Amino acid sequence: MPGGSVNITCVAVGSPMPYVKWMLNSEDLTPDDEMPVGRNVLELSSVRESANYTCVAMSSLGIIEAVAQITVKSLPRPPGTPVVTETTATSVTITWDSGNPDPVTHYIIQYRAKSPDSKYETVEDITTTRYSIGGLYPNTEYEIRVSAVNSIGQGPPSEPVETRTGEQAPASPPRNIKAQILPQNTMMVQWEEPEEPNGQIKGYRVYYTMDDSQSMSLWQIHNVQDSLITTIQSLVPQETYTIKVLAFTSVGDGPFSEPIHVKVLQGVPGQPSKFQVGAVSDTSIELTWEPAYEKEGIISYELRYKEGNFGSQMKKTFGPTKSYVVEGLRPNTEYRFSLAAISNKGIGAFTNEISERTLQASM
Repeated sequence: MPGGSVNITCVAVGSPMPYVKWMLNSEDLTPDDEMPVGRNVLELSSVRESANYTCVAMSSLGIIEAVAQITVKSLPRPPGTPVVTETTATSVTITWDSGNPDPVTHYIIQYRAKSPDSKYETVEDITTTRYSIGGLYPNTEYEIRVSAVNSIGQGPPSEPVETRTGEQAPASPPRNIKAQILPQNTMMVQWEEPEEPNGQIKGYRVYYTMDDSQSMSLWQIHNVQDSLITTIQSLVPQETYTIKVLAFTSVGDGPFSEPIHVKVLQGVPGQPSKFQVGAVSDTSIELTWEPAYEKEGIISYELRYKEGNFGSQMKKTFGPTKSYVVEGLRPNTEYRFSLAAISNKGIGAFTNEISERTLQASM
């Protein structure tokens, strides 16, 4: 290692016994008045460079020389800055220059997404100067650096290279879809961006139909760009429409949102949102939700439920609230629920069914 110490010994035997001295190139390292006979130990400290030291033995018979090679081993230098040669949505391929005249045993790659809390991931034991890093997130900026390793240890990292992975179609649908009926048989539909856009969202497609049993290819499509809200006109009065929304990037379409329903009758409340199960016991199930919009004039709710897929449908009506506990249920039985809001103008669209099983009765 640089800065280390070493002693090298030269021994010469003859008759008469020779004087022995050390030299570095043309420089005498042993003063003439201190030249020992037969044996000379050269003490070296803070050695930082490799060098050849010459031992010279002298007597009346002549002069002989021998060379001792001191090699200083150190950690490898930083490799050259990586060069990105290929990117996909989930991988980056890089190459780099070794940056080391002496052999290295292998390389270590460190990479991380460029965000405040991200930590380096490490790939070890790479024996070439080209590597493809996989398992990355789409449309994400990464920082990548490389270190060399030799028999001494791991050297300092290279300068990092920054790159962005490619786009994919969105991995998740738009969120919190809502619909509201406006005058003249028009509905307003709004939503939020997908949680996993996987790229720049180029637009949205709103699919809607009066018959949700039809193939999606038969649904009507309303394309939207640069907006999270749109209006759709010329709807059929009194009919209930089913709506799904998807987002798309330059690569393709993402998945559909869960369907929502809206009845074409102005003043009728929208479909309740975030309809879900709360606390469950062996004889009761709590349901919670949010109204589609504030100030809808809701005067009551109608809850429909049944045992499993084929049980008789039951109905509960109750005043404005955001939760309701259905009681008198049978233990260890699956129930299916849907909910609609009611105003003075009439009843709105029912939610999609949700299901939950009551708990086993305690002994």
